[in-house]
Amino acid sequence: MKKYRKTSLRGALSGRRGNLLPESRLLRRSAPRNDVKRISIICAPFSAGGPNSAASDGPNALLKAGLKEDLIGIGFDVSVISPPKALLLETKKAMHRKDLPRQVSTKSIKNIALIMKINQWLASVVSEEIKKGRIPLTIGGDHSLAIGTIAGTRDALSDLGVIWIDRHLDVHSPKNTPSWRAHGMPAAVAIADKKFDTHPDFQKLLNIGESKKLPKVKKENFVQIGIGEKSKLNPGTKWYSMEGIDNVGIKKVVDEAFSYLEKRVKKIYIAWDIDAMNVTGTGTSGDDQLTLREGLVIARAVNKLRLKGKLAGFEMMEVAPKLEKKHLKGQTTNHAIQLITTSFGENLFNNYERMTRNINMHAE
Repeated sequence: MKKYRKTSLRGALSGRRGNLLPESRLLRRSAPRNDVKRISIICAPFSAGGPNSAASDGPNALLKAGLKEDLIGIGFDVSVISPPKALLLETKKAMHRKDLPRQVSTKSIKNIALIMKINQWLASVVSEEIKKGRIPLTIGGDHSLAIGTIAGTRDALSDLGVIWIDRHLDVHSPKNTPSWRAHGMPAAVAIADKKFDTHPDFQKLLNIGESKKLPKVKKENFVQIGIGEKSKLNPGTKWYSMEGIDNVGIKKVVDEAFSYLEKRVKKIYIAWDIDAMNVTGTGTSGDDQLTLREGLVIARAVNKLRLKGKLAGFEMMEVAPKLEKKHLKGQTTNHAIQLITTSFGENLFNNYERMTRNINMHAE
């Protein structure tokens, strides 16, 4: 009979001299080399591209609910970046003007000058933080802000793909927009060349950022998940509808989508619109969206991407607490934080800060 040598855990972890390896050395051996632990939360309380100001409350709601503390609690160095006061003041004045949604201009994108300023600032900040070796985490704000975040990411990284989690395709432009609002255009801006739409306002959006090479993201490298709103436009991107997710399951869709894109590009940007989720505190809500459990499956895939050193940046947009149904107060913000922190590695055992807050909340 073959004899097996008895080996203790202590012995298995011991060095050549029989001493336990220091904990720091164990962590260094097991930790992924590409695990960037520095995050810059970029606050973008703007909704100039949407129909109202509700989404501008998103960043404050997320920070007030403990987003920064949660990220610190799971081991990140976190800084918070706020917009220039002058830009905030200009936005506040613009959004307080009387807006009659039915009186839509057929000549220009609404608030185009302000949208340009906001997204130019965002592009600059996102690009700078990436170059510093930090992961930009932008919280907004309406989804026209993705025009700036993707432009800035493209300025810093040449080989880029995008995972777009949204109920909408967001591929309108002046030639086919039903509203003339930029929150329906960010995906179009990301995948467009100069011939896509020659309208001068759209051409301005294409020029945001330092790089003028178009498209900013090849449409075959732009993957959209959770599409549930009817559209007349098929953008030619790789996209997965809610019907498709229902048919095969979220895990299969996520595995296929992420694997597809990882083989094509070096870095992947995550653009997440909370209206992809079944919550009420956002611009478009309903019952045909992703559940929290499905969202967490996506978030864990994002974290695996991060651990491989392939995560370019992350955004969570359209959190609008004032639109939330009263009996669901706080749900949207809570879901958004869970999705963000899980995307950055939160699990059952590594967020003592959140656990303590939950215990105190239930005790009250």
